[in-house]
Amino acid sequence: MREAGGMPYHFLYIAFVLLLLAWLALAVCIVTVRMWHRERKSSRRFQYERMFFKNVYGEENIVYMMLDRCSRKVLYLSENAEAMWGISAEQIEIDPEALERVTTSEYRREFVRRWKAWDGQGELLQHFPSRRADGTEAWYELMAALSDDGAAYLFRFRENTYEQAEIARLRNEIREAQKDVQYKTDFLSNMSHEIRTPMNGILGMLALSRRSASRMDEHCKALEEYKAIEEYLEKAESLSQFLLGLINDILDMSRIESGKLELAKEPFDLFAFAEKIRTMFQKTIEEKGVVFKIEMLDFDVRRVIGDELRLSQVVVNFISNAVKFTPAGGRITLTFRQMNRMDGKVHFMIRVRDTGKGISPEFLKRIFKPFEQETATIAKSYGGSGLGMAIADNMVKLMDGQIVVDSEEGKGSDFSVFVALPVDASAPQEMLEEVIFEDKSGGVLEEETTEVTIEGMRLLMAEDNEINAEIAMSILEEMGAVVDLALNGEEAVKLFTKHEAEYYDTILMDIQMPVMNGWEATAAIRGLKRPDAAKIPIYALSADAFVEDKRRSVSIGMNGHVSKPIDFDELVNTIGRPMK
Repeated sequence: MREAGGMPYHFLYIAFVLLLLAWLALAVCIVTVRMWHRERKSSRRFQYERMFFKNVYGEENIVYMMLDRCSRKVLYLSENAEAMWGISAEQIEIDPEALERVTTSEYRREFVRRWKAWDGQGELLQHFPSRRADGTEAWYELMAALSDDGAAYLFRFRENTYEQAEIARLRNEIREAQKDVQYKTDFLSNMSHEIRTPMNGILGMLALSRRSASRMDEHCKALEEYKAIEEYLEKAESLSQFLLGLINDILDMSRIESGKLELAKEPFDLFAFAEKIRTMFQKTIEEKGVVFKIEMLDFDVRRVIGDELRLSQVVVNFISNAVKFTPAGGRITLTFRQMNRMDGKVHFMIRVRDTGKGISPEFLKRIFKPFEQETATIAKSYGGSGLGMAIADNMVKLMDGQIVVDSEEGKGSDFSVFVALPVDASAPQEMLEEVIFEDKSGGVLEEETTEVTIEGMRLLMAEDNEINAEIAMSILEEMGAVVDLALNGEEAVKLFTKHEAEYYDTILMDIQMPVMNGWEATAAIRGLKRPDAAKIPIYALSADAFVEDKRRSVSIGMNGHVSKPIDFDELVNTIGRPMK
């Protein structure tokens, strides 16, 4: 068959097929050349990178490795790997898992887990133990990073045996230091108990002596000897109280330094808090003839959640200093001011302002350092250990607050606490107007008080120290109470169960006693199936004076915790009944 031009059709088909094959061959050649060129370029790039690593990173204690991201093939391993681990680049090519045997499976699994979670950004860092080529142990720091083009992983193995040894040594020193701090805390805690127990006896004996002296007839009281004895007793009590305060400050500072001090998170009333402060300082400031003013300003919240006791400790410290350094005729102002309310918290300021001697600018720079006082004569003239401000500063910092001090010599000082506490949402908040307490005459306002007594009350007291028990029984019985003594917690439980319901009005329970301690005895009494077991007041009388001890006493089921040495006037106010 022929076309119009005379050429057969099958020749046209053959020519078309040959042309198509030629085109395909050309395309294959082009692709092959490009792949070859790309491979050569990639090989040359890796060759250049290997040369770069080899020439630049030749440190003896560092091994570099390049790993292809897709095939996970080792593209480069620095030559010193053989000197460090006894593994050569040739071995890695034959046995890719040889490098994995450098460390333990535990560290390998940890690295693989972190590697899988790694997004390739930044660097991946890990430390692992290994063995050198000579069999000795060593530590290495492994750092992994992704190359700029993302085609390879770059690894750096750096020996840091010395650094790890130093870290281990420092960690061990920290552990030993923590043990020392704990030992010091335990020692001071035990010493506190051991010191408070005889101090309770000393102060009790002094109280008995003063009571005995007060019963002398008027002729004896007029004698110079009586006046001298009374003065000696007052000074002995004052020195004992100073020693007790010093013990408390040292213990607080020790617990702050050891991180053992914890803050309570309990609801309390700011207005009641201010009233307690006023009552606490009423007599002292009145006797000195200083005007005392308390202001509650801009509050629309009165109940907050925090550590009332520790906040009170800070404010009491400020006011005590103000009273100490403010002469008669001066003025002390305690101001509570709400700053704002946001995110469920009330931000407020507590400021103590006095018109005392003021503080020098030099001392202001170190006022919060432990055992610091402005001059050597301050301790002699005014007393104090120099720990109060350091403790207050640490307390406020634990509350995430701040203390600001402003003072001018000869004109007075301002101590301001700025703190934020959560609002107590469980209780209604009353809208309150400004409240100001002030005595214009130069003292403080007289407070209407209800006198209380323990006359006629039956008390069960558990106390294992014979001298302390004798003193306490003498003072309480002299006040009109009937006291039964138990020498340990077990005896206290037996005496309570021996008598009929509501026989005892109150139980006074020592904590550290043989056979059964006070907390165990309280739990046993509360667990008895009799109507008065759950409601009889039980108060701890203990030389354990830490806040944590007081909280535990309350959590066990006690109604309160009275620290030794016992302030018997405070005890009567706590357990007494209103006088008829």
